[in-house]
Amino acid sequence: MARTSEEPLEMLGGKKKLSPMELEFMQFIWEHPQGISSEEIYRHFPQARGTKSTVLYHISEKGYVENRQEGRHHFYTALVGRGEYEKALVRQEFMKTLGSTSFEKLVAAFCGKETLTQRQQEKVQELLEELERDAETGESVD
Repeated sequence: MARTSEEPLEMLGGKKKLSPMELEFMQFIWEHPQGISSEEIYRHFPQARGTKSTVLYHISEKGYVENRQEGRHHFYTALVGRGEYEKALVRQEFMKTLGSTSFEKLVAAFCGKETLTQRQQEKVQELLEELERDAETGESVD
């Protein structure tokens, strides 16, 4: 099966996007933040051993995991977090769809407007800053 050309994710330094199967493997690896052995991964997925090895090799080559060998086993630890990857995908999609990753432009488009007024842009920016502060502290806005 020929591999299709993967689109680079600018927000992740140009790392190539994960294929659907690579993403499945990464989701399993993300569930084990301390790292996971290749044997545990092999037991979890039904594909042939060669296919599993190839998928792990590809995600390692793309820079999503650290692969260290200890004896006969390989251990995989995520280098890119799930949230970071998902955010990069969303930003890439915004760029393709809207020609911009600006949240203000997204809000304007959602409201059927070309642009926001200066005051509206300031309110949107204030909201974003508040949400970021809450995310850093773990608090939620009521």
